[in-house]
Amino acid sequence: MVVGSFGMFVHRFRLLPSLMYVKHGVAGSPGVTFASSGNFSSATSFPQPIVLGATFDMELIKAIAVVISTEARAFSNAGRAGLDFFTPNINPFKDPRWGRGQETPGEDPFLTSQYVINLIIGLQGGIDPRPYYKIAADCKHFAAYDLENWEGIDRSHFDAKVSLQDLSEYYLPSFQSCVRDAKVASVMCSFNSVNGIPSCADSYLLQDVLRDFWGFNDDRWVTADCDAVENIFNTHNFSKSLAEAAADALKAGTDLDCGTTYSMYLPKALEESLITRADLEKALTRQYASLVRYVTILKFATIVYKYAP
Repeated sequence: MVVGSFGMFVHRFRLLPSLMYVKHGVAGSPGVTFASSGNFSSATSFPQPIVLGATFDMELIKAIAVVISTEARAFSNAGRAGLDFFTPNINPFKDPRWGRGQETPGEDPFLTSQYVINLIIGLQGGIDPRPYYKIAADCKHFAAYDLENWEGIDRSHFDAKVSLQDLSEYYLPSFQSCVRDAKVASVMCSFNSVNGIPSCADSYLLQDVLRDFWGFNDDRWVTADCDAVENIFNTHNFSKSLAEAAADALKAGTDLDCGTTYSMYLPKALEESLITRADLEKALTRQYASLVRYVTILKFATIVYKYAP
């Protein structure tokens, strides 16, 4: 009876990836389509973030982000991109063996905090711009994530053992600036666990810190890194089933699954009373409230964002 009442409601999660299609930037990544020639056949390239961080020039960072977001919005207006971008990577670059450090502005938490404020202002069109975002940025990877695969330990199995002091003084300041000060539209929870709890199932990180302490409100949303919800069960062995992994993530505060675990297993989680209608409504409300903020729905009423043709 429960499934009969809520089944169609649960399956609305299947619609959201198409509405909120995500990508890493205006480049050859999923969600961006380039023309073979002429308009929309290219986008401006800039130095990697590790080089930009080394400039210590925050006005330059902001100016570059304005160019990127203007081109991104133009691609979206032409139907060649969405409006959610999985950027920036603001994990402190502590260990050169990581392999993705060039995606970050560097190892210093203060520099990274200043970098991300200016970057988000340029990308989103200001600090919490009203009524519309220019584009929606996504601060990643939350939290204590700086490992891909090293001597048999990979990011999907890794459990970061971090003291509260190191967490607050080193790993979280850049995310605090991104969320509290720059008002980023979304945050991505990471593949790894932190002190035994997968990041995407960690209510301390996603609710207590992110929403209650930093003020990440209900027109902003959390996405899992791709297949991170599945990994709660498959690699971290934190839950007893994929349905339980989906429930753990949803209830902890992961609103969107970059993967198939939510669409495939949330109906089962509902059937098994692992989640409630209220849990689903909360996640859906956050996502659709965000959609309205950047005109993904309202553009059908011929509203055109003022900064892009």
